[in-house]
Amino acid sequence: MMALVLHHPHRTGKIYRLPNERDMEAYRAAEKALEKKRQQLRDAWGIEPVPDEPLPIGGRDRYDTCRLPLYGLKQWGELFNARQKLALLTFADAVRRAHAAMLRAGYEPEFAKPVAVYLGLRLDLLATYLNTLVRWRSDVTSFERSFDRQALPMVWDYGELNPQGGARGEWELEGLLEVLSHVRRSSACAGTTIHDTATSLPWPDDYFDAVL
Repeated sequence: MMALVLHHPHRTGKIYRLPNERDMEAYRAAEKALEKKRQQLRDAWGIEPVPDEPLPIGGRDRYDTCRLPLYGLKQWGELFNARQKLALLTFADAVRRAHAAMLRAGYEPEFAKPVAVYLGLRLDLLATYLNTLVRWRSDVTSFERSFDRQALPMVWDYGELNPQGGARGEWELEGLLEVLSHVRRSSACAGTTIHDTATSLPWPDDYFDAVL
């Protein structure tokens, strides 16, 4: 841990300080809590809660999209530190419990399932800011999430977001609810989905000219 970036809700700008022993104790406590949480969820889910699938093995070509195994990162779960794993597992468990609670409360399964999916999508977004590939951008004093492009480059130092700090609002649901509100209002407009290639479209060349 190199530095902490603090923000006061009623003041502009940010405050920087060196980590102290209390900060390190909090991290060590997260490491212990993670092992307890992993065992609990492993028993409840019947699978390893931390992703243990292997990362794709890239070479040294500059067009390779993932060179992380060259630096010793072999599994997807290794892209997260202990505190990040604990936070994401806690949120994932909460989503699963919310789905089960809706079913117990008598909600229709076809209502409970999409609610859990929407919460899961929001958790996915949080995960792009809560991993060890997140870059700290000193020019804008903010975080640059991973997956900004179709590659996973090695990052030598990273910024760790506080998921409950509200710095970027990744876990807040207001943005998702706004999208769902717009979708609900536009549900009367029917759409058509066609799965085809970009080089063999099923419309004549002048189709879009006529539509536009």
